[in-house]
Amino acid sequence: MKANNRHERWWAAGLIVLGTILLGIVFFTAFSIVSDPGGYYDEWIPAEGPDGPEASFDWAATGSVVEFTDSSSTGDSEIVAWAWEFGDGTRSPDRDPSHRFSEDGEYTVTLDVVDDNGVTSEATGTVATGPEGANTGTGEIGMSDLADKAIAAIERSAKGAGVVVLVIGMFVVLTMVGGRFVRQGVRALRPIPDKISVKLRPKELELAAMDTTPTVSATIEAPASPVDVTRDSTFDEEEQPVGSRTG
Repeated sequence: MKANNRHERWWAAGLIVLGTILLGIVFFTAFSIVSDPGGYYDEWIPAEGPDGPEASFDWAATGSVVEFTDSSSTGDSEIVAWAWEFGDGTRSPDRDPSHRFSEDGEYTVTLDVVDDNGVTSEATGTVATGPEGANTGTGEIGMSDLADKAIAAIERSAKGAGVVVLVIGMFVVLTMVGGRFVRQGVRALRPIPDKISVKLRPKELELAAMDTTPTVSATIEAPASPVDVTRDSTFDEEEQPVGSRTG
């Protein structure tokens, strides 16, 4: 393509500008992702539903009296309700209740918390009471809640891997397209000489009746003068097959 008029030059310049813009978008976006990968991950792959609380509690027993303290962590909203089950048939809606057990022994205590979005979490712990003195312990988030959170994290990670592959593929395609636009524009603006000289030598062929490899010389003048091609071939008439001579 020869840029021999203004229209072609404008077209070539437009290709260069467009290709440069595409490459700039790719590099700027890639730099932004590297600078804050977590922010882009949360933006492109949001969690399904609000982030809920994680229930937990501490307890301290003195004889048969146990003091319970809620240590749950909040999610996207504050915890608004607590439900305790002390394992002896009694319950409490208080955040930090105190409970007296009628008999010494071990009791399985559960705490259910509910946040303002209606998301729940449960913690379980074993409380030991007796005359030996003070005992302390904790209640941790239940296995069912841990399993749900693990499944949600795995599903989100799988989606994230798919998004990463798509983003990388998009970057590769845009880089190739932008680079090609720039190369085409530069090639279109590059001047082409008026005269091109070409010397061709075909590959050596094994000819039964010919030992000389022909040489072809060509001179091409563009665009004004017509193509002038001169071919010089020299053969030894004594070694040339009879059927190939021309008179």
